[in-house]
Amino acid sequence: MDKNRQPGKRVSLAGMHIDRTSSVPLHLQISAHIRSCILRGIFPAGTQFLGSREIARELGCSRTVVLTAWDLLYAEGYLESTPRGSVMVASVTTQHVEPPSVAPVAAPAHMSKRWQSLLAFDYETNWPSEFSPGAPDISSFPFKEWSRLLRQAWQNPREQECLDLPPEGHPRLRSEIANFLGSVRGLVCSPEEVVVTSGTSGALDFCSRMILDPGDEVWVEEPGFVEARWALTAAGAKLVPVPVDDKGLVVSEGIRRAPGARLIVVTPSHQYPLGVSMGLERRLELLDWANRNDVWVIEDDYNSEFRHQDSMIASLRSLDRQGRVIYFGTFSKIMMPNLRLGYIVANRRFIDGFSKGRARIDVHTSGIGQLALAEFMREGHLSRHLRSMRRIYAARRQALIEAITARMPDDLTVSAAVTGLHLVALFTDTMQRRMSDREAAAVLKQAGIHVQPLSQNFLERPTRQGLVFGYGRLHVEDAAPLLGRIAAGIGSGSRNAATDPAISARTVRTIKRS
Repeated sequence: MDKNRQPGKRVSLAGMHIDRTSSVPLHLQISAHIRSCILRGIFPAGTQFLGSREIARELGCSRTVVLTAWDLLYAEGYLESTPRGSVMVASVTTQHVEPPSVAPVAAPAHMSKRWQSLLAFDYETNWPSEFSPGAPDISSFPFKEWSRLLRQAWQNPREQECLDLPPEGHPRLRSEIANFLGSVRGLVCSPEEVVVTSGTSGALDFCSRMILDPGDEVWVEEPGFVEARWALTAAGAKLVPVPVDDKGLVVSEGIRRAPGARLIVVTPSHQYPLGVSMGLERRLELLDWANRNDVWVIEDDYNSEFRHQDSMIASLRSLDRQGRVIYFGTFSKIMMPNLRLGYIVANRRFIDGFSKGRARIDVHTSGIGQLALAEFMREGHLSRHLRSMRRIYAARRQALIEAITARMPDDLTVSAAVTGLHLVALFTDTMQRRMSDREAAAVLKQAGIHVQPLSQNFLERPTRQGLVFGYGRLHVEDAAPLLGRIAAGIGSGSRNAATDPAISARTVRTIKRS
């Protein structure tokens, strides 16, 4: 024990530094400081702290902040209550191992500035969660038929198919994709206008380098799809955030901010993350300006196969008469993410330039996967699977909406989007006054629930606060219990741990354990 600490004397946190300019919430800074001191032996087991009011006075923060920090540490097992109601370091904490403290390492000298900019994006991804946005459910996928077609492709390949394929993809798959788009999306195109890619990210990487020179301006939606910004940044583009309202991308604002842009990247059928659809007037305005100013438009039509109400919204490319729109699609969300097969649709001149350049860099996408997918589509398995998943996802979406409405009516307002695998629950004014969406996500993460904060998708200062809920992996029967846990963690109706000084440590532990 510290030689200056007298037995029975309760310790303070007066020496702790609080960074009020940091994006890390105060309660997380305090909990991190206490946790570190416990792990380093500065606060050994049995150490008791001053009361929350005294510590709040020392640190110049509210008592709620201190109580929230303590409740997180209660849930993790670092603290426990004494019979007299004070806070004490738990004996089990000596079992924890502190990760080594490592100073930030400068970027290696060989790393380009563009690559450093790419790595600088603050964005958490690839976490396992029932609420992961855009993540599909593969439990109902017809693996029996798929594995049969894969074996067939391997067992009886033609000699030419074992050699290099055309960079634009196998002719049979291009033909099936053209048929699929005509029947599912109402997009009429020929196989010669289709290129098989390794997914949306890879396609955007190639198209960005094909269209842009370093420093060229690109309109991106604000808020928008962060993964798209990565590929554009790696190509050396200057990103120009253009706000999105209830009618989609505000074209007039894009013109005002970047009249010399070379490329526009949009999600018009189902904007990510807000879920709004771009109105016809905006679509025509966008195409007219792009045509008159020699600007390319990339239309990411992600998840539009899953429309749960009304009729399908026509794609932007369906309105394009001058070949300005490059249409992106993928099978990752319809089938499985690791398939890594997608496609672009564009005019033949663009396809020709794309294919010739790709042949020098990437050659082509996996041939065996293309053959199996072509047969999978030809035999009708993809269409049947798509119809089945539409019903499943629609039911999950409805269950999520009902759970949010029932459990957190004063805190969250559900967006009206009816397409895809996610929805946005915007914070009410009451909720925003209580905490930010990043603080809410951090509190829930401590309880083992990962939900993406909406503000993470802004380049500039966020103008909206909310949570992005994916429902592809969310089973109907789990919606209400999970929202109950979220309400217990951050909701106003249940006197949550993030803001209510009277919540007990037992409640927080229950949130995490359940």
